[in-house]
Order: sequence, then C-alpha cells, then structure tokens
Amino acid sequence: MTRVSIAADAYHVHEHKVSRDDGGEIAIRTYYPAAEEGVTFPALLAIHGGGFMNGDLEMEDYFLRIACVDAQIAVVNVDYRLAPENPYPAGLNDTYDALKWTARNAALIHADLRKGFIISGKSSGGNFAAVAAHRAKNDLFFAETPLTGQILQMPAVCHPDVVPEHLKEKLKSMEECKNAPIFTRQQMLNAYAILKADPANPEISPLLYPSFAGLPPTYFQICGMDPARDEGLVYAETLQENGVPTKVDIYPGAPHGFSAVFGRTNLAQKWNRDYKDGVRWLVSLSSGGSKA
Repeated sequence: MTRVSIAADAYHVHEHKVSRDDGGEIAIRTYYPAAEEGVTFPALLAIHGGGFMNGDLEMEDYFLRIACVDAQIAVVNVDYRLAPENPYPAGLNDTYDALKWTARNAALIHADLRKGFIISGKSSGGNFAAVAAHRAKNDLFFAETPLTGQILQMPAVCHPDVVPEHLKEKLKSMEECKNAPIFTRQQMLNAYAILKADPANPEISPLLYPSFAGLPPTYFQICGMDPARDEGLVYAETLQENGVPTKVDIYPGAPHGFSAVFGRTNLAQKWNRDYKDGVRWLVSLSSGGSKA
C-alpha cells in the first residue's frame, strides 16, 4: 500500500483482551477518531484475510487507521485463531465473540451502534463476515443492536465441491481463473482443507444457507481475475433477489489480493477509496445517520 500521511493525534488506538466462550482470550485492537467529548461514531468489526491460516493484528493495521479517520468510524480489529492448529469453528467463533464484544462495549470505543454497526471481511475474512451476519440475524443477543451492514471483499462463499447444480453455469471462475496470479484454485482448495470441516456446511459455504432474507445491506468488492469471482457475484445477486440493498464494485483483470501486492497501482488506490465510500454508503442507510 502507498503510505498515506495521517496525523497521530487524529485517532486513538487501544489494545484489549476479549474472553472467549470457551474460557480463552482473543486480542483485539480498537481505533476511533479524535473528537470532542460526547461525540460518537458508527462501528465496524474488521476481519483480516489470509486463507484461514495467515494474518494478525498488523495485517490491516495501517489501512484501518486511515479508514477510521477518513470515514469517521470506530474500528475493532480482531486477532482470531488460525488453522490448521485451530480448525473450524475456532476462527469463526473468535470473530463472533469479537462482534459481541463490540456490541457490549460500544461506549468504550466511542461508538453509537444506531449510527451504524458493520462487519467487514476480506477473502477468508469475508467468509467469516458472511457467516457471522447469518448467525447474528437469528441471535437474540443482537435483537437490540442488529448489524446494519456488511462488507465482503473478494469473499469465499462456496466450496468448489458443493456448488449447487443450478448455479454451475454461473460459477465458472474457479476453472477460468484456476492459475491466476497470487491466489490459485489449488491454493483456495488447500485453504478450505485446513478447516477440517464439511464443505456442505453453510458455515463453510454460506451460499448454501436456505434463507438470505433479513441480512443487512451489503457492499462487495470483487476481483475480475479471481477464482472466487463468480461466487461473490452470485452471492450479491442472491442477496438482491432477497431484498437486501446491495452495492458491487468490480476490478476488471485484477487478481485476488492485488491491492496488497500491488498497492501503488491506480487500481489498488481505487480499491482503498471505494472501501471507504462503501463504509459511508452503509452508514448512510442506517437509521441514525452519520451525525454525532
């Protein structure tokens, strides 16, 4: 990523430990804009990518600091457990515990969830975000603090071995882009394999959920030369058919993860700008608006 200058006093950063349901702990890092006392912001939980096996709090740290200030949003960055040492559902459960922590501790990060409560994930993190949104819509814990938006960046939402018959004509990118730069079909299969879970489980392949009604408005970023391209497009289409407000940005010819590898390119800079615009779009749909 091209380094963008941002004043250190424009935001606050804090480290926290979150108790897991199984008694362990998760590390999270929070960011919120500097502001006068009493000013509050929408909140966003960010889930990094890395094929379920790589990544930590540092992976998206710099960009999240920028997004926090530019989009004026409180951000929670979660350091979930990684496979293969921690197979399904460890990482997913960690992100869900972090989502609950965000709801419980909105005041601590100067957030007002009525202004926006967004979950965001990239690649494998997009898989976790999509599944967490399904969990949350039916979880009474979130009855008073429902998610108001989700961001799915080049999400993995359907294992290639369980594509429904009626969708096979639409999901061709896994074959067409099987040898794409950066991330190939085989690498995606390897990433799924280390979860050690049934591919037909909707918590592995969220495109297989029986219902999509009631999910929050969703912003997609999809790469044109990505094995996961078509499943992202079909997932967006499915949400639209179920009445979910949806916005999609496509990056023609771009491989999976290009914005991290080729951060100085104009297209990567556009990706970063579009993300922040996607945050603003979701916040604009929230009932509380974006005002303090």
